[in-house]
Amino acid sequence: MLAVGVFVAGKSSSLSDFAVTGRNMSLTVCSISIVATWFGAGPMMGSAAAAYAGNTLEVLRDPLVSGISLLIAGFFFARTYRRSRRYTHIDFYENRIGGSAAILSVILNLIGGIMWLGAVLFAFGVVFEALTGQAAMYGVVGGTLVIVVYTMFGGLKAVAATDVLQMVFIIVGVLVLFFVVINDAGGWATVSHQLPEHAFDFTPPGTTFKDYFDYFQVWLSSGLVAIGVVSVVQRSMAARSEQVAQNSLYLAGVAYLFFGMIPVTLGYVATVTMPGVEDTNAIIPLLAVEHLHPVAVAIFVGAVVSAIMSTSDSILLGCGTIISVRLLPLVKKDPPPTLQLAVARWSVPVIAVFSIYTAFNTSTVISMIGLSISLGFASMTGPYLLVIWWKKLNKPGGFSGIAGGLVTLVVAKSLWPDLPASFIAFCVSLPTAVIVSLLTQRSHPPMSLTDIDDEPLDLNKRLGTLPLFRRID
Repeated sequence: MLAVGVFVAGKSSSLSDFAVTGRNMSLTVCSISIVATWFGAGPMMGSAAAAYAGNTLEVLRDPLVSGISLLIAGFFFARTYRRSRRYTHIDFYENRIGGSAAILSVILNLIGGIMWLGAVLFAFGVVFEALTGQAAMYGVVGGTLVIVVYTMFGGLKAVAATDVLQMVFIIVGVLVLFFVVINDAGGWATVSHQLPEHAFDFTPPGTTFKDYFDYFQVWLSSGLVAIGVVSVVQRSMAARSEQVAQNSLYLAGVAYLFFGMIPVTLGYVATVTMPGVEDTNAIIPLLAVEHLHPVAVAIFVGAVVSAIMSTSDSILLGCGTIISVRLLPLVKKDPPPTLQLAVARWSVPVIAVFSIYTAFNTSTVISMIGLSISLGFASMTGPYLLVIWWKKLNKPGGFSGIAGGLVTLVVAKSLWPDLPASFIAFCVSLPTAVIVSLLTQRSHPPMSLTDIDDEPLDLNKRLGTLPLFRRID
């Protein structure tokens, strides 16, 4: 990974190269990069642990709902991202609802990114400790250092290049482990009859109102949050064309649904072959040690590490780009391109340090990822949908929606810890943005969605053979 990253690093000489590869990413590379980024610690370890523990809703969240969310992003948002020629999704907030909302969105995105990366690095430590017997701290710090180096100097070109290599390891590793474990268990026909009753049952876990409510919440939260995830937005903006941006998300969504179910299946099978495991986070590496030849274990270690790295580098890159594009101008007006690139690069190790701290204060992979998703869903998802698709959204409405969702999330978690705080916050955030916008139309006329040159972004214009959907008036 270091060799590939360093080789590509010399080709990143501007922020455009660093953040969006000069907007020349091919369909193949773009698709593989999205899958590799999505296929991180969540599905590789977190979903396997959730399957082993019988947590149906977390298995539903990832990979099923997350995979479908890629299809949603491709269907409704990819062409808008590419047509805008911007660098981050925060630019849309700045465009339509002002600088204050953009700054608040930057802060929330950085916090969410650090939390997500902390969970991923925690998984790195779990794998390292399970396979070597050494302290997880060494795995977290050492793995982070490798990721920081090639991301910092190579940008998205290095990230995409390593994503392709990482995906090779991931595919080979998970398929080898899957077939060996199934064969050792006596074949699928034998093991399938011994699986727990809840295996592959993705319907509501019960019949009470709360069961259905929690089930619906997973679909809504995880399905919508992904549309604004920085890795999805940046890949779309880096694509060679709008068609490439859209089709890469379609291909990535289908591939992710297929490969993401393999760790889930292994988690269910482990309930039969390895009952009583205390640390469910280590199910996948423990299966590898138990069933694979040492040479195959080495290949699988490459797969797990690749899955973790492919997510980590994208988070670091996204956070660095956001800091350079949105925060730097607050300190220095009209910063020169060289300074923009330098800030984007040196923000990477800074974010990594905060994420390492988070990793050392995490108990499970899936819980921290879920917390990160909740933060974005509660405060930013509703206004973001309106930013793209509702012409009447204005500055007071957008800011009120974000702030209202955030305040509601904090209050709900404090006063009613047993209730789904993020869903309650979303239900406050979205209508707040709509109502405030409608009440302040005269005093604050809505701003049009524009591209990077501040030209109106016509979402109804037809390009190629596929039309864009009409925004809501």
